[in-house]
Amino acid sequence: MVPRGTAALSAEARQAFGAGMELLGVGEPCEALQKLEEAVACAPHYSDGYVGLGIAYAMTSQVYPALDSFERAAELDPTNFYAHFKLAQFHFKLRIPDKGYEAAGRALNCATTLEEKRLVAQILKEERGREAGGVRRPSWSRPYSKFWLRVGWALFLIACLALILRLR
Repeated sequence: MVPRGTAALSAEARQAFGAGMELLGVGEPCEALQKLEEAVACAPHYSDGYVGLGIAYAMTSQVYPALDSFERAAELDPTNFYAHFKLAQFHFKLRIPDKGYEAAGRALNCATTLEEKRLVAQILKEERGREAGGVRRPSWSRPYSKFWLRVGWALFLIACLALILRLR
C-alpha cells in the first residue's frame, strides 16, 4: 500500500504510520496496532492510517474495530482504492456478500492501475467460487403467507391459554 497525502502529515504521524506498516509487514499486528492508533490520533483525517489500523485489527481478530476502521477510511476519502478494497475483502471474509460486492464495485471505480483492477477481479473470482460451492444464506425478506401467520397466531393463543391455566 502506497500512502497517499503523506506530505500534509506531521512528522510524528508519518513516523508512526511507517513503523506500524513495517510491523504489519513482519507479522507483529499487536505492536503495529499501537503505532497505527498513534498515527490516527496525530492525523485523524488520514484515510490510509485507518486502512492500516483496520488491517491490524483484523489480524488480531477484532472484527468490529476493523470494520469501523475500514468504513472510516472509505468515508474520509471516497477515492481511496485500498479503503474500498479492504472493506470488500473484509465483508467477503465475514460472509456478507451483498456489502462485499458493493464495496468491490466502489474499489473498481477508484482503481487507477491495472494491478488494482486485477486485485478486485481476484477477490470477486474467489467469492464467486465460494458461492458456487456453498449454501446461500436465507434472506428472510419474503413476507409470510397467510397460512403461516394463522398458524403462528394459533400457537401464540394456545401458549397464552396454557399459561393462564397454569397460573390458576
